[in-house]
Amino acid sequence: MLVCAGDADWCKAQVVEMVPALTGESVLLIGEDFPELAGSNSEVIAAKQCLSRLGREHQNIIFNAHAGFDVDAFGAISGTLSAGGILVLLIPPLDQWQFFHDPEHRRMQVYPQQFEDISGRYLQRLSQMIKGSNQLSLLTQGGGLRIQEAENNPDKKTPGDKDETVIAPCKTRSQMRAVRGIHKVFRGHRRRPLVLTADRGRGKSASLGIAAAQLLLEGVEQIIITAPSRSTAEVFFHHAGKVLGEDHAGLSGRLQFIPPDDLVQTLSATQLLLVDEAAAIPTPLLEKMLTHYSRIVYATTIHGYEGTGRGFAIRFRKVLDSKTPQWHELRMAEPIRWQPDDPLEDFVFRALLLNAVPAAIDKLESIHSQQCTFRQISSEELLLNEDLLTQLFGLLVLAHYQTRPFDLRHLLDGGNMEVYGLFDRQQQLIAVLLAAREGGIDPILAEDIWLGRRRVRGHLLPQSLSNHLGLPEAIFLKGLRVIRIAVHPDCQRRRLGKMLLDKLQQDAANKHIDYLGTLFGATDDLLKFWGDSCYVPVRVGLSRDAASGTHSAMMLKPLSRTAKRLVDQAHKKCLAQLRWLLMDELKGLDFEVVATIFVMMAPIIRGSDDYALSGDNQRELVSFTEGQRQYENCIDVIKRVTFRILGTGDIDAADARLLVTRVIQNHPWHQVVAACSFSGEKQARQRLREVISVHSRLHLSAE
Repeated sequence: MLVCAGDADWCKAQVVEMVPALTGESVLLIGEDFPELAGSNSEVIAAKQCLSRLGREHQNIIFNAHAGFDVDAFGAISGTLSAGGILVLLIPPLDQWQFFHDPEHRRMQVYPQQFEDISGRYLQRLSQMIKGSNQLSLLTQGGGLRIQEAENNPDKKTPGDKDETVIAPCKTRSQMRAVRGIHKVFRGHRRRPLVLTADRGRGKSASLGIAAAQLLLEGVEQIIITAPSRSTAEVFFHHAGKVLGEDHAGLSGRLQFIPPDDLVQTLSATQLLLVDEAAAIPTPLLEKMLTHYSRIVYATTIHGYEGTGRGFAIRFRKVLDSKTPQWHELRMAEPIRWQPDDPLEDFVFRALLLNAVPAAIDKLESIHSQQCTFRQISSEELLLNEDLLTQLFGLLVLAHYQTRPFDLRHLLDGGNMEVYGLFDRQQQLIAVLLAAREGGIDPILAEDIWLGRRRVRGHLLPQSLSNHLGLPEAIFLKGLRVIRIAVHPDCQRRRLGKMLLDKLQQDAANKHIDYLGTLFGATDDLLKFWGDSCYVPVRVGLSRDAASGTHSAMMLKPLSRTAKRLVDQAHKKCLAQLRWLLMDELKGLDFEVVATIFVMMAPIIRGSDDYALSGDNQRELVSFTEGQRQYENCIDVIKRVTFRILGTGDIDAADARLLVTRVIQNHPWHQVVAACSFSGEKQARQRLREVISVHSRLHLSAE
């Protein structure tokens, strides 16, 4: 790596002189076109296009940070550089970079901040790392050249590698063993999944593509590949296509990409399921795949711009041990395009904290909530304390599958970020909470936001309350949106997450915050976690997230009297909307989520005339439960009663599924039969009559 630090014109001059000197070698320019290089061996792309270059190799890369330092793009493209190549980073003078008006600041700018208000702490940290690093060469304007001598040892091997001859199209021993492992999953015993783990650049996705193509050539009829997005699977298809070649290109039609959420809904038939970047897919979806498919390969990056596999390794290992105890793991260690201990890879890992890990807990038995210290952590403290920053980011990486390098920059420079930590007696960070300050928006914008004509950056909850729920006054109140809670994996199940929320509430009340809120992918476990801290649901998102397969849930907790009135209104409006949406846009919402939400809505249901039973209603109900009147002829009273029954939470899961799928979501009988495993429609109808009869007697009479 070569860093050129100087003003934009000087950096441009270095590039114009450098590119022609790289005779016969291609150069990828990122960030800005240089007309002076027209017709040369260079290609120019925008930073946002870097992700499309994954799986390719580049001889030389020039990243122009004067056009904006997109940290995700830098992390991604640096892994495509081949051995012997050079990555040139063009930046402003090191002492001035932190004050540079980086175009990337717009991504962190929140209303009412101005562009120049964004701090340069992340760039300050990076400047300090560049100054002190012996893993790169540094050329400064007017300051000369500091050269890092590159180690050149082509015979260097990764520890533990055996002397095996690598057979094409594989490029390393690790890749060859991975391809063999995938073949074994297909040919060997069922229910023995393979987990491939690797740092980026080890040929993991390519291994999937090579093995899949070989199996097709041997006569396999159907292979499904799933990944967080279609673009994530491009490397897979590229390498599969190379193995198939033009003569067998038609076989590629037997390779089918299906997004994770669609796959778990349809459970499409296949002879082999390949899951790429499994760490970026929520564990519940991976578990559903594991339950249904008997031949499956999970592959994931341990450290990489795509997200982290460390949390995946911790969470999903328990599921594998439980459901398929004979599963296998294969760790791919050899880099494809560079030597082990590559200085560029190591620098990028440290600069982007791709290998961040939490603190090691020495005395786990001594950790009790009463002895923990809760305090706010400033961005300035994180900048000055690299150990604390690494511990904090390591917790975030473990806790959430989509943590990316940009999150680190946002942590240091975000305009409305609040960071809180929980420390043990040794002052090790054992839990962290991130929150965003929202609300307090100028009243002049109220009507435009309410009508959907205007949105301001960085105020998700108040604008959703105004526009989606029709509560324009929501934008005036001040709130804190909890973005992330991360507890050290060794310290979980000790109610530390609940303690974080309690401490946050005390701090927020002292700061005269009106409400606390959160937005997350809805599962019944997460809904119950937030419900235990007295947060109430106020909205369910209409669309299902393609990666997580979940609908978002928004939950609030009022702290002021004004917010109490607002949250009560939002809570009621949420139920009023769900009453209809669950038969339409939310018809596919998981029944467990629906049932949990109804328990949280129980006080509103009991206090609303919409779900009360008049004397006529009660007679109608008796005619259904004790007579032979059909469901369709008594549907109004059955819906009212079902709302109340689900609100009690005192119902068997199988019966709850029946009530949700048929009465609440209005699925046709044949789908209800399939979902609830009935022998036919007659049995389903009879069971519905019994459930309504039993629970209406038990609970409605008690009321």
